Amino acid sequence: MERTKIDSKFYELYKHILIVLYRRFLMGIYDSMLVKYGAFMVGYAVLGLPVFGPRKEQYLKSIGNDPSQLTRDYVRNTSLLINLAKAIGRIVVSYKDV
Repeated sequence: MERTKIDSKFYELYKHILIVLYRRFLMGIYDSMLVKYGAFMVGYAVLGLPVFGPRKEQYLKSIGNDPSQLTRDYVRNTSLLINLAKAIGRIVVSYKDV
């Protein structure tokens, strides 16, 4: 009787550990995808707004349709957004340390 009860409780514990490990695995995948790709996708969408957004005529008129100025703005903003994406990624993953 005792052996049966211990075996059944051990099996319940085993199933629970498997569920927890599976959820941790899924959260790890979610976190890594969010950190690696999510912030960059949002960043590049924001970078495209001046050229493809609703006020693109104003922006293009302000730079005088100069491709070098457009490229300079894009490169400057890209480097800033990459740093921002890395910082957001560190914040998202920091909950594991807490």
